[in-house]
Amino acid sequence: MEDQLNLNLNPDEAVVDRIGKVGYGGGILQGNNQLILTNQNVILVKKGLLGDVQGVVKFPLSDLRVVNDEAQARLGKPDNMTYTLDLYFNSGVESFRFEWESDVKKWISEISEVVTGKKVESDDFAWVGETLAMAESVTNTINGLKSSLGIKSTEKVSMRCPSCGASLTGIKGETIQCPYCGSSVTL
Repeated sequence: MEDQLNLNLNPDEAVVDRIGKVGYGGGILQGNNQLILTNQNVILVKKGLLGDVQGVVKFPLSDLRVVNDEAQARLGKPDNMTYTLDLYFNSGVESFRFEWESDVKKWISEISEVVTGKKVESDDFAWVGETLAMAESVTNTINGLKSSLGIKSTEKVSMRCPSCGASLTGIKGETIQCPYCGSSVTL
């Protein structure tokens, strides 16, 4: 089936790398997707239980933030089982879950080379995972305290609908219905 996948690449677009078993969004099949890096896009191929293609979402690298000539692609570690490739786009953050830290580091280097023309050495961002874990711990502590005091969140967040890829915005923790596909999504 993979050979029959039509990615609708531009005439001057070429595949740089691809990896399977990547997580995106929630649900049972969160690690069944394929991620493809081209010289113009990061392409998510959403797959179903039997490996059938459920949809294709393109994230243009031209929209990826670059600060001080550094592509904003970062290593994250949301839990003890997976690592995330966090891509900071102008429209928001997209996170993809990988099983191996080395795969994320490889993708960060490849994305950096495509976007800025220079590779990132893995030691250049080794501190990021620890910093993100500490920040997440502090955030969770503050949010727990707010919740216990009955303080509701007013933080606005943006994310993509895990079902159709539409851009959604609202208050963090709020459950909304996607206006495009009708899925219920908690921000």
